[in-house]
Amino acid sequence: MAAERYLSADVLADILQRLPSISRRRARLVCRHWRDVVNKRTTEMQSRAKPLIWDDGDAYVIDDLSSPGSCRELWKRRVRSGVYRWWDGTGTRPSHLVGVCNGLLCVCVNEERAGGSLTVSNPATGEALAVPALPCAGLFVGSHRREEIRWDAAYSFACHPTTGKYKVVHVPWSKERLFDLETVQVLTLGDTAWREVPAPAGGARCDVAAGVISIDGATHWVKVGNATRIVSFDLNTERFAPTTTPLPAQPDRRNISYHLTEVHGRLGFVMMPDVWVLDQRRRWSRRYRLEEGIPRPHFVYGDYVLTMRSGKTEFFAHRPKGTPPKGWRLECNGVEPVGHPDHGTLVAEMTRGYAQCRTFPYVETTEPLGVYETN
Repeated sequence: MAAERYLSADVLADILQRLPSISRRRARLVCRHWRDVVNKRTTEMQSRAKPLIWDDGDAYVIDDLSSPGSCRELWKRRVRSGVYRWWDGTGTRPSHLVGVCNGLLCVCVNEERAGGSLTVSNPATGEALAVPALPCAGLFVGSHRREEIRWDAAYSFACHPTTGKYKVVHVPWSKERLFDLETVQVLTLGDTAWREVPAPAGGARCDVAAGVISIDGATHWVKVGNATRIVSFDLNTERFAPTTTPLPAQPDRRNISYHLTEVHGRLGFVMMPDVWVLDQRRRWSRRYRLEEGIPRPHFVYGDYVLTMRSGKTEFFAHRPKGTPPKGWRLECNGVEPVGHPDHGTLVAEMTRGYAQCRTFPYVETTEPLGVYETN
């Protein structure tokens, strides 16, 4: 190829390492030679994502799921000398983690205003960037106390794998008689204004209890209504997918708890004790059978499955016997049991309640947030 004739892999790698992370990701689109160099020679592409535990504003990272004692503190929410200053003024207010992308964290403080107050932060550099308020922030939402509205549950934070653009998505949802938001609202990090996208015929109101998850350039959520289905929203075109996806199993009165997840880059659906995964042909197959509780929204990390136990909120890492030692491949048959008699390795122990902890994949980055600041 022409690119290989003029730039060797060593020279190209040296040049690319001097660019911001977002520019390196976009450079993968130039040609196969550039893509291979970025994938094989840059730090962020070689680093394996580690579980980040969000515990009511405190963040921890598990460095090694194969051994105990590898959980370390990433930051504390209370402001003090040496701790990330972006918590000024919000240190005593509950904060919720919306999502993690390429080492950047999007956090929401619900009671700041209608729509919540969003901040994107990089723990590795200590930088923070305030996100413009949601357009509904000035709307009257009744006399309900703001802290009782879980605005964070209707957001997703994602990075499109092709364009490299970070986007915050707010999905349609309603809260009792207080409000009924019917459009999708999208903000590209660095822009000053949100964009509204009308819902398709029949609506796309989200069941926020089932979660909102972004995978491979699309955001997914469960649509409420008589026919419970999954709707998908393309983050590049900012359009809804022409068809919806049926759930692999329908909840009944005995089992009404379910949520979306991500399993090795594919859309997953959890309805205890089963975990289903959607393949490339849009077919569901059952992958795991759980005998322990799992954290939300992400619980699969490489070859390991993370489970939770209540009480002291203990996290255990399991490596299912059927998991291949290198990589992972979806099998159409064969369901991996997770839990008893394999109790797993205790890798972290939190002090707060079970429901307050959330987990996301995290890869440390030095990507600057200053390039996304608006005047």
